[in-house]
Amino acid sequence: MNKFHIYCFASEYNSLLDKLPKNIIPLGLGNKNFPGHWLQEKNGENIIELNKYYAELTGIYWVYKNKINDYDNNDWIGFCHYRRLWLDNFYNKNHNIKSNIYSKLLFKKTNIFDKHNSILLQKTKLNRETILEHFINNHGEKLIFETFKILDKSISFEFQNYLNNRDLSICNMFITKPNILKNYAEFLYPFMKKILNFCLENNLCVDKNIKLPAYFIERFTSFWFHKYSNPTYLSYVELNKFYMSNFLNKYFNTLKIPGSFSNFPTNLDI
Repeated sequence: MNKFHIYCFASEYNSLLDKLPKNIIPLGLGNKNFPGHWLQEKNGENIIELNKYYAELTGIYWVYKNKINDYDNNDWIGFCHYRRLWLDNFYNKNHNIKSNIYSKLLFKKTNIFDKHNSILLQKTKLNRETILEHFINNHGEKLIFETFKILDKSISFEFQNYLNNRDLSICNMFITKPNILKNYAEFLYPFMKKILNFCLENNLCVDKNIKLPAYFIERFTSFWFHKYSNPTYLSYVELNKFYMSNFLNKYFNTLKIPGSFSNFPTNLDI
């Protein structure tokens, strides 16, 4: 049977993650202590010292360096966050499904996996700005214009054109084939090193922009998978504190509350 694993990143222990389908594998990021049955970024080859700048991208690096050889090209590898979980279909914003969230989580491949080689989050729509304008208005312009110079001319031109769009897949979340993940990582991390060096030299990683390289790569990842793979989309849920409560999850699985799916999926129109 082909493997289908989704690595779920968390910066602290969340008991809910122990209650997820078994193909969703918790990976603890950073130096905090996690249960022994969790994977931990600090064990194995890592760039844990860059987590404050790279966020979940250090977790993707860990999987690439420590787990990629466990898979063959018929397998699937994906990533999610402790409070952002994949759903098993593409759902409309307004729907009336009385099932619970747990029953709609992605725990097995669907027929879209037969037609595509990567899955992205359903797109966030920018109503008032392009992707470029949204990044500049939230994070400044200095880094993004520098990346146009760092990239090879042909890729830079295509990326600049992509930034004129008004929708993108956010959060550096994707599901793909091992060979595509390898190609992505081999391109991404040398590129990110140049980005981080520029940010540090120009004192850009401060205050709300401490994770500026990760915020930028969020836009670039969406572009990269459209350029180098054949993507499609699935919906997701973004969980609030109620669902993530360690206290409540001692007594029951908060995702299994009847009717809870009626509030989802998460749709972001900005």
